[in-house]
Amino acid sequence: MSAVSTLPTLRAAFEATGSGAWLMRAIVACGLDEANGYRLALQLGDDRMRGERHATEARLIDGEVELIDTDWLSLARHRAAGLPLVAAAPYGAIFGGLVAPRGGALRSLADLPGKRIGLVHAQDKNWLLLRAACRLRHGFDPAEVSHCIAAGSKSALHDALCGGGLDAALLYWHQVPGLVAGGAFREVCDLAGLLATFPVPRPQVPTSFFVCHEDLPRSAPALLQGFARSVSAAAARLRADPGLWSRVSGVPVGSWAGAALRRKWLARVGLAWAPEMAARLQELADLMAPPGAPRHALPAGCLAAGLLL
Repeated sequence: MSAVSTLPTLRAAFEATGSGAWLMRAIVACGLDEANGYRLALQLGDDRMRGERHATEARLIDGEVELIDTDWLSLARHRAAGLPLVAAAPYGAIFGGLVAPRGGALRSLADLPGKRIGLVHAQDKNWLLLRAACRLRHGFDPAEVSHCIAAGSKSALHDALCGGGLDAALLYWHQVPGLVAGGAFREVCDLAGLLATFPVPRPQVPTSFFVCHEDLPRSAPALLQGFARSVSAAAARLRADPGLWSRVSGVPVGSWAGAALRRKWLARVGLAWAPEMAARLQELADLMAPPGAPRHALPAGCLAAGLLL
């Protein structure tokens, strides 16, 4: 029996088009899973919903896989609903962009009232961040003064914008450069840049994490510690090697869109974690909470002590 066949397997599910999958592909391509004492079994799918949950979240909850990626607000909602999920490793500050047709009437956040704004769903962190920024900077809430259209998935949202049914859309970050490069659309704002307008402490903190069931850190702590080390190593290699980044993403870095996409990736992924960042995430969640909505409190235990690197 080979040494590789005796390693524990970690089953992970990701959207094929997301940068989480790029990190996972880099782990496998560079042998960083086996070097850290486990074998990564990667399942890639689309961004469709299973009922009220994203497909990857449903796979984790149904026990089909042990690991996915999600943001801290979704993790808090799951914990509050009684689902025992926990963050196992930091991913990055993952926010999208507001994109509008070039030459249209929407040129800044101040132009949002009365416009048709597309979003994935009402709990999407991009939408909550945009609403909070408009309240802070312009004194209005787009949920109250704009026509908000939930598409249900990022691919459907992209298609709705390209089909002319929207004045703007809150796209996921990796969709933006390719669309802008075609010349028909412009990025009104990068939502990650809106964080600079928020009265929260610096430096930038990871807002998305690799997430597992809370039983896994207890039953296989070495497995998750090995995974966390491999994620950190993969991010470092992808930051240092544009060629590797291009191979795992499938995006040529020599094009304008490829270079723009890599700049966005570099600004988002590979952020270090420190324990005090949990308090900063709570402050950000409080600022993003819509008026009158329940507070997105981070339940005890959702950020796994000893695992986040």
